[in-house]
Amino acid sequence: MEKKHNQSLYHIISEAVCDGELPGQFSLPDEKPDNQISWADGAWDGVNIYHMGFSRVEEESQALMIKAVHAAAARNMEEADRLFCDLGQKSSALVMIDELQPYIIDHKEELSAENLYDYAVHAVMDSSDRECVKFGFSLLELFNMDHDEKLKNVIRTLGLSDEFSLFAIFVMLRWQEANNEVYQLAKRIHGWGRIHAIERIEPETEEIRDWLLKEGVHNAVLPAYSALVCWQKSGAEEVLKRGPSREEFSGIRDIIGGLLDEGPILGISKIPGSADRLTEFLNQAGNWELDLADYEVIRRIRLRYESENSKDASIVSLCRGILDSDNCRKTVRDAVKEGRGVGLAEDLRLEYKADIWNVLKTDFEEKYYLCGHLMRDAEYKEETLRIFRERLPLEEMKTSPTDSIGFGQKYKLQLQLESIVQQLYRYPLEGVEFVETALQSEPVTTRNCGMGALEAWVSAKKTPLLELMPDMYHLLCRLCEVEVDENVKKRMKGLLEGNTIA
Repeated sequence: MEKKHNQSLYHIISEAVCDGELPGQFSLPDEKPDNQISWADGAWDGVNIYHMGFSRVEEESQALMIKAVHAAAARNMEEADRLFCDLGQKSSALVMIDELQPYIIDHKEELSAENLYDYAVHAVMDSSDRECVKFGFSLLELFNMDHDEKLKNVIRTLGLSDEFSLFAIFVMLRWQEANNEVYQLAKRIHGWGRIHAIERIEPETEEIRDWLLKEGVHNAVLPAYSALVCWQKSGAEEVLKRGPSREEFSGIRDIIGGLLDEGPILGISKIPGSADRLTEFLNQAGNWELDLADYEVIRRIRLRYESENSKDASIVSLCRGILDSDNCRKTVRDAVKEGRGVGLAEDLRLEYKADIWNVLKTDFEEKYYLCGHLMRDAEYKEETLRIFRERLPLEEMKTSPTDSIGFGQKYKLQLQLESIVQQLYRYPLEGVEFVETALQSEPVTTRNCGMGALEAWVSAKKTPLLELMPDMYHLLCRLCEVEVDENVKKRMKGLLEGNTIA
């Protein structure tokens, strides 16, 4: 069952606004059941836009949309609310918008524009359902509301939530000062909303170009999503050629960092003459006293141009000259004392493990992931396991299995457990108690992590689980009987049947 709340989402958002924006940890009430993924605000729509595309709208959804539109046009507010909420469960406002708006335009003679407008205002201001609010936005796009400053303030407020930023932007783009409205909103949002805003901002003024250069890629998702757009719209190439200020250099550095991360979307490979642009950046680096952020991006440039697909000896040489400097070594030595810059320390062959061991001991809650660097060293492996034994209440963490994915602060202990279990894959039969706890944990992701360790162990030893670990075999027999996830159950059965191939 869904979790219900009575307040309108507009009320919740407006009450949370502080100094013109929402607090960093703000999120809308969670409407998902506990056994479903709870997406960060705006993430579902963002992932669909950038990665999944949209499938054909089903006839059932089209029919439901038509009923909802006619209910709204007949001023049957409650029925329209119910139908739009049902439609949002079957599809989403983002998927339906290209069906909804053309239908209304094609049938404008038989639909009351006044009633549709009133319903749209009601939906955005009064609904407690996310998709219903978005359908309200989609309806408002069809109307000229530039004269209604009160309603425009409602749109601006709702746009502060990453869940609604994109839809607020769609409406704002019909206002007289559209570009400035989107720009002002972009400065006050920091997640998926900023990514969508930057896609739609036009670099009309020097102020906007400067902001895109220095701040555009700074979002709470991934800089890569906005890096190419910021490079193109900010005039970064021209700034490099004329010689940037230190602040501009830092902005270009952050954009380049995003461009180099082509995991989510293409970046550096879409820039003509990218090797020349990076050479200009590296040459400009000599004008400043560099910091850790600078060195980390330069390291990433070096790694890219050392690879077989992008070999460039001149770029690699420039990078090495910068990274081999005394200032770089000093900067990295200072950083590892705080648990930062470990990759650079490894590249420079600096001694860093004693420092990050101290960080792990003093700030385990936040820096537990440093265990990956320590477990590879025999000198620190046992001590690392010991501190995880001390910090994790392993017996208390053993529960009945659920199909929860295990996202969020509620599952911080399980994330910490997963971090150490993953390191055990290469150490057969060590840290057995961590694996046992992972297999008996609530989130399916943690149980899968435990299964990964067992599979790696039997594969490394080329020995069936029953022979290798009889006690674990019998535990797995019991756990398999109550396992609720079919994939985990299948993996368990494979080990119980004697499979030794990971």
